[in-house]
Amino acid sequence: MQKLCHSIIVLLATSNIATATEQTTSYNWTGAYAGVNLGSIWTEANLTANQDNFVSESGTYNQKLNSTDVNPGFQFGYLQQLEHQIVVGAEADFSYPDTNSHFTSAYPAINAYDHFNVRNNLQGSMKLRMGYAIERFLPFISAGVSFASMGLHYENEELNSENTYSTSSTQTAWVLGGGLEYGVFDNLSVRTEYIYSDYGNALNMTIPDLTGVNDPAGAADANISTNVLRAAVNYRF
Repeated sequence: MQKLCHSIIVLLATSNIATATEQTTSYNWTGAYAGVNLGSIWTEANLTANQDNFVSESGTYNQKLNSTDVNPGFQFGYLQQLEHQIVVGAEADFSYPDTNSHFTSAYPAINAYDHFNVRNNLQGSMKLRMGYAIERFLPFISAGVSFASMGLHYENEELNSENTYSTSSTQTAWVLGGGLEYGVFDNLSVRTEYIYSDYGNALNMTIPDLTGVNDPAGAADANISTNVLRAAVNYRF
C-alpha cells in the first residue's frame, strides 16, 4: 500500500511538472504581424540662423523649437522564436506626426518680424528587434534607420516689404527603442514602446537677401531629434 501511494504521488508530481512545462512553453511568437499604433511625439529642433538684416540686434538666432503632437501610425513585421526563449525579427513602421514648431522675433516699433517654422510631416523606420519571451510577455529592444519628411520655412516683414525662404527634404537618422509586448490571444498582442531618432543637422537653407540687404553668409540650420512614446495592437498571422 505504501509503495502504491508513493507511485501515485510520483505520477501526480510528474504530471504537474509536465503541465507546468507545457504552460510556460505554449505561447510561440513566431510569425508575421501587422497593426496600428497611437502615441505622442516630442520633436526637438535646435535652430541657428544669421542674416545682417534680422530684427535682432545681433543678427543671429540660436533657439530651441520644441513641439508635442499626437502621432498615429501603423506597423508590420516578422518575429522568429529561437531556442532559450530568444526572439528576433524585423519591423517597418510609418506615422503621421504633422508637427509644426514656431519661433517669432518681433520689432513692434517698425512693425517688423522674423518668423521660423520647422515641420515634420511623415516619419517611419526600419528596425531589427530582439527580445526574451517570458510566456506571453516579450520585453524587447530595437535599432535601425529612421526617415522623415521635414521642412524649414522663414518669412519676414519690414517696412511693408516681405521675403520668404523654404527648404524641404526627406532625412534619415539612426533610431533606438525598446518596450514590452503581451500576447493577449494566440493571434493578438498589445505593446507599449519608446523610440528615439536623431536626424542631426537635418535642414539647411541660405537667406541671402532681406528687404534689399544682401548678406552672402545669411543662412538657417535646424538640428532635429524626436522622442516617441506609443501603444500598439498587432494581429498575428
